[in-house]
Amino acid sequence: MSTEPPTTEAPATAWGDPQPPAPKWSGRKTAIAAAVAVVIAAVGGVAIYAGTSSEANQRGGTFPGGRQMGGTASILREALHGDFTVSADGGYAVERFQTGEVSALSATSITVRSEDGYTQAYVIDSSTEKAANVASGSTVTVLAKVSGDTATATSITEGSARQQGGFPGGQGPGVPGGQGPGGGRP
Repeated sequence: MSTEPPTTEAPATAWGDPQPPAPKWSGRKTAIAAAVAVVIAAVGGVAIYAGTSSEANQRGGTFPGGRQMGGTASILREALHGDFTVSADGGYAVERFQTGEVSALSATSITVRSEDGYTQAYVIDSSTEKAANVASGSTVTVLAKVSGDTATATSITEGSARQQGGFPGGQGPGVPGGQGPGGGRP
């Protein structure tokens, strides 16, 4: 005779048999899981707050047409030049902004050279809003409408976004005349 207790094997479950109940979590395991979830939610909330509460995001700004901008303001404040597309008269228009030194100036044109060497000549017409003291050698920010190879200045302001701590009008990252990434046009 054997001295070991008899073992009975549980019969194998067959297809379609009910599943055995899942083991229940103890109160301690449930409390730990809840605490971990709260910590994850708190860390996520802090990360979201930190990502959206910078000065540039709080200040925001306005793109052409009155569209609001958020965190883009801090990026554009450092921009030297660039093109962007806006809605205009049921279609689209390309506009350009540039910050740099005036290398040539006449009654009908201004040429600006940015720190990185990019140089652009802009047409000045009767609708161009311009600062009174713009002269060769001064730093300006230009906003222009682009048509083909021609860029016509819509506004010329003195200084750069970085020097001013933002764009003219304090509404965004420094595109002049308050239109574009710098504020609303008067």
